[in-house]
Amino acid sequence: MQVKAKEVLVNLPAVHLFTQEGEDAVLAGGFNTFLHGKVRLKYESLGMLGGQYVSIFYLQRNNEFTELREQFMDLILQEEMANHG
Repeated sequence: MQVKAKEVLVNLPAVHLFTQEGEDAVLAGGFNTFLHGKVRLKYESLGMLGGQYVSIFYLQRNNEFTELREQFMDLILQEEMANHG
């Protein structure tokens, strides 16, 4: 039986942490298998934070994306400086 969703609600942009490198690509690919049209879930790997890989997921780059990305990049930079300082 095939189910066609008329509407899927998501809260994007979103930042997720992963234990292994490459899991972000798998997650984005999974979502993109059921998205129709030209819309695709995009992602960017930001780095490591607390021993986990950080990635941001979005549909398009906008002010929300930029603010959230910068917040996590600052956290990652602070942790790197603390670890190397």
